[in-house]
Formats: sequence, structure tokens, C-alpha cells
Amino acid sequence: MRMLVILAAATAVSAMALAGPAAAQKSADPAQDAEVIKVYDKGTLKPADIRACLRQDQRLGDLEKRLTDYQASMTAHRGRITALEKELDRRRKQIDGTDPAAVKEYNARVERHRTMIDTYNDEMLPTLDRRRDQLNQLVKDYNAACADKSYFEEDWQAALAELGMKDPRPSRSGGK
Repeated sequence: MRMLVILAAATAVSAMALAGPAAAQKSADPAQDAEVIKVYDKGTLKPADIRACLRQDQRLGDLEKRLTDYQASMTAHRGRITALEKELDRRRKQIDGTDPAAVKEYNARVERHRTMIDTYNDEMLPTLDRRRDQLNQLVKDYNAACADKSYFEEDWQAALAELGMKDPRPSRSGGK
């Protein structure tokens, strides 16, 4: 979800950086260049804004990974619930109802199954919802502050160097 938004935003920003209204382009011959004046209008990211957007992009990537990991743990938990449910069905058909120890063991497993379902429904699902809401809000904030903005390429490169980051923009082959 976010990846498409950011890739589209990064592509749009990259194109605007090359043809943006805010920059006078330097020629290959420094003798022909007059002083280049950068003009930062409301649609142009300043160096501090670029750094903030890059940091926010990293944070979004980290949150997406943590959300994916959490969803995987939920899937594993559901798998354990399903396995225990199948085991309970099998045991229910085989249990000797006259053996108090066997009935007690079976009832303990039923209680464990119920506890696992309660944990999933009462703790894991609300946590997933909160994490998704948090990620969606951060994506919304990122898009408002960073998407569809132009910038100066030298400001972008300086921010990458300062933060020690690899360029997150898509390459010509389409990947980062």
C-alpha cells in the first residue's frame, strides 16, 4: 500500500527536480554560469524538509516491517488455535467419560483453547488495528509533507550523504 504511494511520489518528485520551476540549471562550462539562486517556494522542499522526509520514509519502512512481523505472529497463533481445535475434536471422540483424570485433562485443553482465542480476539486484533491506524496516519502525514514536492538535486544528495543513506528513489529498472 504505502510502497506504491511513495514510489509514485518519489517518481513525481524526481521528475519535478529535473524540470522544477525553482532552479536555474548550471551548464557544463562554469565560465558561462552566473550565480545560481535557489528559490524555495511552498512546493519546494528545503534541505531540512528533505532530511525529515527521508527519516520519515525510513520510519515508515520500519513500521511496515514490524506490522508484517506482527501479522505473521498472529497467523502462527491462529494456526496453533486451529491445531488445538482439531486435537480437541479428535480427543472428544476418544475420551473415556468415566475416567476423571482424562476428563480433567480434556477440560484443561478446552480451557487453553478458549484462552488462546480470547488472547487473539481481545489483545492481538486490537493491537493490529492500532498499529495499522498508526501506520496509515504516518503515511498520510508523509504524503502531505513530502509527496508531490520538488527539490534541488544537490540538496537531496547532501541529505543522503549527511544521513548516510542509500537513495530510496526508484532506479531506472524500477526498484530501489
